[in-house]
Amino acid sequence: MTDEPIEHAHPRRAALRPLRLMRRLFFLLLWLGLIAGGLIFWDAAHFLRTPGCANEEPPLAVLETWFNQALKGVPPWDIPAKAPAEPADVIITIEPGATFIRVAWDLRKAGAISNVSRFLLLGKYENALGTVKAGKYMVSTGWTPDRVLKEITSGRAILYRLTLREGLTWWETVKAVEDQGFAKAADFTAVLHDPKFLADHHIPFDDAEGFLFPETYLLPEPKTLDKVQAEKIAAYLVDSFWSRNEAVWSRLPVKQGGNAVERRFSKDGALIRPSRNATAPPTQAGGNGASRNATVADGNGTLPVDGGGSFTVLGPATPEDVDPAALKRLLTLASLVEKETAVPAERPRVAGVYAKRLEKGMLLQCDPTIIYGVGPSFSGSIRRSQLDDEKNLYNTYIHPGLPPGPICSPGPESLKAAVSPEEHDYLYFVANGVNGGHVFSKTLNEHNKAVQEYRRTQGR
Repeated sequence: MTDEPIEHAHPRRAALRPLRLMRRLFFLLLWLGLIAGGLIFWDAAHFLRTPGCANEEPPLAVLETWFNQALKGVPPWDIPAKAPAEPADVIITIEPGATFIRVAWDLRKAGAISNVSRFLLLGKYENALGTVKAGKYMVSTGWTPDRVLKEITSGRAILYRLTLREGLTWWETVKAVEDQGFAKAADFTAVLHDPKFLADHHIPFDDAEGFLFPETYLLPEPKTLDKVQAEKIAAYLVDSFWSRNEAVWSRLPVKQGGNAVERRFSKDGALIRPSRNATAPPTQAGGNGASRNATVADGNGTLPVDGGGSFTVLGPATPEDVDPAALKRLLTLASLVEKETAVPAERPRVAGVYAKRLEKGMLLQCDPTIIYGVGPSFSGSIRRSQLDDEKNLYNTYIHPGLPPGPICSPGPESLKAAVSPEEHDYLYFVANGVNGGHVFSKTLNEHNKAVQEYRRTQGR
């Protein structure tokens, strides 16, 4: 028998083999993890910096597409590439209660983002999944995803223009609001005559004529056209009147029992700053509500001016404290000025003519008041029968003093002219027929000559 040498495995070496395998497996997994992490980071960075118009999927999504197509027997080089598009603005409508994923799909369909799942991850990372705001938003396909996300969670929905020019009557304002899609005429009309609405917004009259402040407003698109929407628009217009014209109404007398505040104005009538609050003493807010600093618009003299050209007025603290009679006078006079001239430089002078005629007890003889009294049915020129119509309470050719109320909603310049009319001796004016301006006269004889000249230039 031949003795063969027998090999015996070294026990220590055999024990190290599993450890070596585990170490190799660990490093393999580590490298795979690093590669996966790098791919994920690359994927995320690519998504965040790629606008929707680029038509580029994130890298991992591209790999996923290749894999799916490969299962169908389509090699990667046969998959057509999407051509980039030009950036474009798109409108996204987010309905109340819409989920983030629903919004993400809408954005993807519109081309604003390149991938829905990545956008969801971005929203989760930014804690924005529950912060999308209902409304219409304009986003660009040229924006990066983070900018799109900020826009739809900002609440800055698309705003639409509501344009109201100066000098509209309440019924013309109603038509303008309806024509521009912000309220129904019947609802808006009802709100403007609703006693509760008028009281809530410090309008001491039978309707909101004069308070529908002319301006170009930027407003969100109405969800429904009902009375609530109509009241919202009306409130916006009236609140704008009070907030935009504090330099005017704050110079009016304080109503009896109202609160007063002292304000300082520059020489040209601009509000400098409010001062201390005070309860108006009886001499300021008692009796007929006349203030010690009453303005020309109230027929009680001029404002006190200090050496520096500025002046102070102890006037109403809030709109609720304004004397109703003085407010009606101001708005009515301002509305006449608004209707009579479109030349800004003439407004204080026109206001001065009417103030002078009122002071002398003369009829105002203002054509626009007759037109207003006729109402929406007026068309063409004023007829002799309308000049002689005593039933028209706005006929200032027959009825003395100011008409019963404003005949339109005046602009800020007409309001300023009414609160501080120009001091002069003019009692008449007539159109000059050239630039929309007027010829002002101190006597009836001068006025008649100006009328004849006007008729001559018009070929009459």
